[in-house]
Amino acid sequence: MKTYFTYLHRNKLFTLVNVAGLGISLMFVLLIANMVVRQLTVGSDIKDIEHIYVLSNEEYSASNYLVGERLANRYPEMADWCAVNAEACNSGSYAVIENRKTSLEIYCVKDNFLRFFGYSLLSGNPEQALVDAHSIVLTESAARKLFGDEPAEGKMLRLSADKKEMYTVTGIIKDFENSVIPDEVEAIVPFDYVDFVNWGSSMHNPDMNNMGGTAILVRFPQGVNPDQKAADMLSFLKTFSWGYQHDLFREAFWMPLKDVCFSEIMSPQLRQYNPVKVWIFLVAGILILLMAIFNYVSMCVAQVSYRAKEMATRRLLGSSARSIFWRLLGESALFTTGAFLLALLLAKAVEPTVCDLLQTRLDIWDDLNAITLLIYLIGIVLLSLLAGVVPAVLLSHYHPLDVVKGTFRRKTKAVYLRALYVVQSGLTVAMLTCTLYLSAQIYRILREPLGYTYGHVLDYPAMTVGSSEKIRLFRDEARKKPFVRNVCLTAGTPVNRGNNNTTQLYDSNGIPQNVSFQVFRTDSAFLDIFHIQVFDDRKLPRKWGNMYFSESTFDSLQLDYARTAELRNEYGRQYAVGGRYADIKFGSILLPQSPTMISVEHPDKVRPWNVLVETIEGDQAAYKRELDALFSEVVEGIPFESKWYADEIKEVYKDLLHMRTTIVAFTCAALLISLLGLTAMSIYFISQRKRDMAIRKVFGSSAGMERARLLRFSLLSLLAGMLLAVPLAWFGVQQIDGILHYSPMAMWGVFGVAFLLVALISLGSVCLISWGAVRENPVNHIKTE
Repeated sequence: MKTYFTYLHRNKLFTLVNVAGLGISLMFVLLIANMVVRQLTVGSDIKDIEHIYVLSNEEYSASNYLVGERLANRYPEMADWCAVNAEACNSGSYAVIENRKTSLEIYCVKDNFLRFFGYSLLSGNPEQALVDAHSIVLTESAARKLFGDEPAEGKMLRLSADKKEMYTVTGIIKDFENSVIPDEVEAIVPFDYVDFVNWGSSMHNPDMNNMGGTAILVRFPQGVNPDQKAADMLSFLKTFSWGYQHDLFREAFWMPLKDVCFSEIMSPQLRQYNPVKVWIFLVAGILILLMAIFNYVSMCVAQVSYRAKEMATRRLLGSSARSIFWRLLGESALFTTGAFLLALLLAKAVEPTVCDLLQTRLDIWDDLNAITLLIYLIGIVLLSLLAGVVPAVLLSHYHPLDVVKGTFRRKTKAVYLRALYVVQSGLTVAMLTCTLYLSAQIYRILREPLGYTYGHVLDYPAMTVGSSEKIRLFRDEARKKPFVRNVCLTAGTPVNRGNNNTTQLYDSNGIPQNVSFQVFRTDSAFLDIFHIQVFDDRKLPRKWGNMYFSESTFDSLQLDYARTAELRNEYGRQYAVGGRYADIKFGSILLPQSPTMISVEHPDKVRPWNVLVETIEGDQAAYKRELDALFSEVVEGIPFESKWYADEIKEVYKDLLHMRTTIVAFTCAALLISLLGLTAMSIYFISQRKRDMAIRKVFGSSAGMERARLLRFSLLSLLAGMLLAVPLAWFGVQQIDGILHYSPMAMWGVFGVAFLLVALISLGSVCLISWGAVRENPVNHIKTE
């Protein structure tokens, strides 16, 4: 291989471009492949997952604990069932140990949870760990966080929602990773704890107010079709479940647990991921890899004439065409292996950043095993064949005398280079089009009118404090700050969607209609902070406040607002209409619009979930530090996180923003590979054309004419590549629209921008590189003829 290493050393640009291109592209492929494999193997830690199903309807894979209990009593084929509730997670819950408060993500489960899923404990008895209502099982990392290196089993702690009882650590479980249980879960407690978190989901609440807070999981024996009695189950649910009685849910079926992860039906208690995003990332990675391979192939083809003499000499010295072919494939395998090892190191280096972007956990090293290594080896072999077969066929196919006569050289520069140039430019235009389209759509989404506006608003959690007196003390003290403009106590904000109240209200014909309200119980400062204009405020003489309804409330019920003094539901409850306001967007604007209600109450009547503090213009970071210190002092060190409302808006779209960042990274890598490849290929292509240019210049051609000829060749190749890019870009845009569910826009504008950008890069590189070549003295290239 000495001659091959000499060749690489002498052609440093060729070596640099291809090592960098293949290394970067393989890095993306390794990371994306690791993510895809992890997503496809979610739940592999669960015993008999293929026999476990989740109770679902057309909206949610969720229900109520008592629904599972009643179904188990009715259907004996349910061999075992379990219930999990995640409402205590991400709610600001914390543990208290010797007056030290530490945040803790709590998962409430039925007492058979460990046995049902087949989880073992690092310490403790899994059969007894959750039997007592005041027991708690900690994950390994949570135990270290709470107790350091001390043994945690048997230790006592208090949980924030339960003000009376102490909880005993009865076991330690391994951290949840790549499981249907969310990774952030740190503690498991018996389902009784739900009583303190949300009474609507409690197993002691016969009204079953919350029909979406708990996942009901059932293990069916092998050979049993769980949906065989789906029609009977639906009829049974209509006898006691208000969601089915009011026709909010029209379906009831059992979804396999292994399908929940990629299901479009929401499952708030279990881990889920968007399958379309997985495939977009996978396709993007493969496209980048193909571009790098095309780079390698095209540059090898461009370099063929430089190696032709070496191979012709070997043939004349007795080497066969077959030995030349396998020699070149061996060189390709060596080069690909080196690029793969570089990619492995790069992937490990950027792994933490990619985990943040993809919102999932990756681990290249820990996932290495015999099967993975075999797949890597097969991949290297396939890549070596794909990258090396074209130059190997070219160099081994021609007779050595063809090299001398020059026919080999003319063939390589006329056909193969143009084909590879077309393919690479087409892929680059398609990827850039998809990136620009996604960025433009996200730009539109983030700037879509919300129906309200806001300034510098800081949001503090009030539910975790558990004391209205402390919250009001913070409000009063915050108002004294010179930089505070307004303070609001509210149960819900537009971005967190408030509380849903689904009820049946009578329409203009006296017929009850289902209306799903988003309700915000708040004080009057809410209207000022979000600049919500109430039309025709009736200023009803109500002691504790007034109810204001959005315009869509009256449209959905076909009611004339001017003649509507109150709204009535089927239970006889009356809602006095204090006024109306324009519809506001809650949560994401991608969610369908529905009526909202703002109940403006006396500040002492509000039971707040949030405290909103509006500040003036100025040093916002300093304002936040001062207010955080005040809040921490008032709540006596309870763990909390304050956020600017603008940041909370961005969090709603974090998946889209992460996807955009990832696609932009892919596209930048593709553009870099394309730029390096096109530039390097132009250098070799122009060097091959120097003899032709010299002859034409002898017969009267000028430098400008030669440059125009080179640019025409590149432009025609780009136009041909555009024909390839159109269907690829259209397909990519359709997938993006399927993810966003937002009004599509014409892609041709961004397609034109993408084409112009790639054209500028390609033609610019040709123009710059050819500047010196077309001005050279033709005698230098034909004096040996």
